[in-house]
Amino acid sequence: MSRSAAFDLLPGSDKNDVPAGIVQLNRSISRALRRQRGDFQYYDEPAGDPSLRQQIALRAAKRGWQAEIDELCITSGCQQSLFLALMAVCQQGDVVAVEAPGFYGVLQLLEQLGLQVVEIPASAETGLDVGAFEQILQRWDIKACVVSPSFATPTGASMPLHARAHLIELAERHDLAIIEDDIYGESGWLVVPDTLKAVDHSNRVIHCSSLSKVLSRDLRLGWISGGRWHDDIVRLKLTSQLASSRFIQRGVADFFADGGYAAYLRRYRQQLQQQRDQLLDLLGTWSVPIRATSPAGGLALWLELPEQVDTIKLYNRALDEGIVITPGELFSMSGKFSNCLRLSFAHPWTRARAEALMRLPSLMA
Repeated sequence: MSRSAAFDLLPGSDKNDVPAGIVQLNRSISRALRRQRGDFQYYDEPAGDPSLRQQIALRAAKRGWQAEIDELCITSGCQQSLFLALMAVCQQGDVVAVEAPGFYGVLQLLEQLGLQVVEIPASAETGLDVGAFEQILQRWDIKACVVSPSFATPTGASMPLHARAHLIELAERHDLAIIEDDIYGESGWLVVPDTLKAVDHSNRVIHCSSLSKVLSRDLRLGWISGGRWHDDIVRLKLTSQLASSRFIQRGVADFFADGGYAAYLRRYRQQLQQQRDQLLDLLGTWSVPIRATSPAGGLALWLELPEQVDTIKLYNRALDEGIVITPGELFSMSGKFSNCLRLSFAHPWTRARAEALMRLPSLMA
């Protein structure tokens, strides 16, 4: 099974149910398009529209990071941000540390760029094991570490403050870059954690994020703050993309400035919490013994099944039933987590989706 075949969709999601916040966003973008004059004939500056970067900086300040707009560069999504970060700090053959389990999109980038991978154990509750990472640094010459400190996929884990501070100290001691994948950071419903960048006093953290998970994937709008590598990252963006869409950036900036984004997030976080609780309730009725994480943010939880369950085989059986799941092996380069699943709570639990979820235990035999 190819990694690109894996999705967290079960049958029955209603794609026509557009939230009010998205309608307001579309209006903001339409207004920005109507306000364009002659500037539509010119490319935007490589770093992106200043009004959007200012709004992102204001959001960052609420999470402990006093960002300046010249520290930010607009990208076409978090995946491009991660790509630019790795391009700026690594050369082919360099070693990069990643969480295990960790985001398979990062693993694909590392493979494409010809970079070597060292997996660092990660707790399903507290994220990257910084102690294990410290020991690995004694044996490997690591150039960068890619980490999701807040509501990491696939587990939903969040690193505690002392672990974040320790990670920054290790980066300084061993002269490496920390690439922060913060795409889920604003999804938390109990608390929105500070960014890792908030405790970065030596400019070793490259912050990457986007609006794809909390607002809209269709926007293809993200950002990066490159720390000591920022100038190189902006040049790489210029040569690989040239510029971003000006009217979309300005529309999103207006959506932020008029309070539409904040209001949307409040409603969306409540919805995510409710959908997580519904998923946990459904899993609680399974006859199969399981261990499930209960994240306070993000879009998915991590499900550990009995050791004898092979979720790749389960994937194929489920697919025959019209159900698509995400096996745990996708989140590691070493074939681990074969009895695990990532289950998404990003969509409402329609009757069809709930019934599909409840059919999975019968397919495990």
